[in-house]
Amino acid sequence: MAEDNASDRARPGASDKARLGLKQTVVGKAKEVAGALTGNDSLTTEGRLEQEQARQTRKADTLSHMAEAESDEAVEQLDAVRRAGQQEREAVQHRTEVAQSQAEREAQIRKQAAELEHQENVVREQSDAAREATAAEAQARREENAQAMDAAAEVSAAQDDHRAASHDAERARLQAEQERRKAEALDHALTEQDTDERDR
Repeated sequence: MAEDNASDRARPGASDKARLGLKQTVVGKAKEVAGALTGNDSLTTEGRLEQEQARQTRKADTLSHMAEAESDEAVEQLDAVRRAGQQEREAVQHRTEVAQSQAEREAQIRKQAAELEHQENVVREQSDAAREATAAEAQARREENAQAMDAAAEVSAAQDDHRAASHDAERARLQAEQERRKAEALDHALTEQDTDERDR
């Protein structure tokens, strides 16, 4: 029981999964916006895809909760089957003690044992399947975390590129304005010179 409690504490709760899904959605939206601002269509598409992935992750979390509930139910069923099996074995033993035919008693015991083994195998397979689903969900979460970190780095780089492009554009605008003013001053000077020559 102590190991189960420790395992439960190690697993992220529903609120942690919700925060993870929200973070992935925000990162995807940020990439979409950054792509739109910089004219990077691939980044915009990637952001939209990551938002869709966040929605799929939330759906996977719901399925994971269902799998965990089924796993707990399978464990309870296994315990119930074992208790029922123990009771059944005791009943079989009692019947064998009062039965008139040893062959009939042995056949009954084999039948009960086979049924119990089959039930235990079914429940064990269900429990194994639930554990595999939980492990797959944990692996998917680790991969999603890695993708989210990569996405954040890409968004930061895209924002840096956008700021640099804006700075270059402003510098070019100021330079063009300076050249325009020089041209106007030169034109004004030439106009005054022509006027002076005509006056003479």
